[in-house]
Amino acid sequence: MSTSKRLFFQVNSLIRLKRMEQVYNNKINKLIRRTKVHSLNSGTKKQIVERFAKYGFNNISLKWHRYYNGAASYPHIDFIPEHLFYGYIEPALNRVPLHPAWEDKASMEKFVDPNLTPNTMLKNCNGFYYINDEMVSLDEALEYCSELSQFVIKHSMGTWGGNGVRKIVLDNSNDKKKFLKALFDEYKKDFVVQEILKQSAELSKFNPTSINTIRVMSYLRPSGVVILSKLLRTGKEGSFTDNTSSGGVAFGVDLEGKLTDFGIDQFGVKTKSLGDDDRFNGFVFPENEKIVATIEKVHKQMPYFRLVSWDVMVNDKSEIKIIEFNTFGQGINLHQITNGPLFGEYFDEIMEIAKNYDKLSDIMNNLG
Repeated sequence: MSTSKRLFFQVNSLIRLKRMEQVYNNKINKLIRRTKVHSLNSGTKKQIVERFAKYGFNNISLKWHRYYNGAASYPHIDFIPEHLFYGYIEPALNRVPLHPAWEDKASMEKFVDPNLTPNTMLKNCNGFYYINDEMVSLDEALEYCSELSQFVIKHSMGTWGGNGVRKIVLDNSNDKKKFLKALFDEYKKDFVVQEILKQSAELSKFNPTSINTIRVMSYLRPSGVVILSKLLRTGKEGSFTDNTSSGGVAFGVDLEGKLTDFGIDQFGVKTKSLGDDDRFNGFVFPENEKIVATIEKVHKQMPYFRLVSWDVMVNDKSEIKIIEFNTFGQGINLHQITNGPLFGEYFDEIMEIAKNYDKLSDIMNNLG
């Protein structure tokens, strides 16, 4: 690669990082105003600066630590700021350019055992329709789906926060195909039609209208897979999705599957307590050990992504279903507020990886 081209990518990379830092600076300013968290004392500030400077991250903004320490149940200096995570740590651990293909919900069974995923009845991949991996026409797709009584439709890539996830119930009218044609036109391309999963009775206690999932973040090391953090996400009453951005609540989940006694909203504000509800006394997340074992096994088959967030549910037969996984743009705030610093005992190990990450070389290598 020529010197001029190398300089171009170097400058472009720096500009993108500066823009990202500005975006997250605006975000944290809004969170601090909303939550009214107290400032850090001078001693804590000094410790944080020294802690991150050890890994080459000098002049780090302390706003995220102020927010986490104020919103979390206990203070700590190892919280990971969002701009640092998305700008340096996540790309250091994961091969970001590969994520669109790997995260495509229409291709999940290529990377995850199909028995662990929802049954996908129809796929639209780049505008082409498939049933049982056989290409079909639009008319055949409409005919097939018109025989279904209900299903879930969702975009297969490029979405977040439950956007575009809809439960469809077909009535007995004669206009099913017309309705489906309009629905498919709305989604345009790259979407899937899947079965509606029925969750376990234990999870239904939190909200029967939504599929309440556990978000598991795992870290792939040379010695194996470790679970960094787990969250239970429950939907707003009447909602079909469990996302906090749609009014849902998140609870921390410890190693044994026990929940924190409080839930938080998308801003990290404590909104719900389980202590006064007898239904949740001694509650342990169902199939906790099975979920951990499943994630540990599946993550080993994804070596290009050392840090992965999995959305998992337990159905009415106590079976584990992986609804989706994320390798890019993984949420970290809810994890840290409910469970503490994201990387726990692996902080130094992961920060050392981020310190040695050469972003420019990675960009150029991916260009071929």
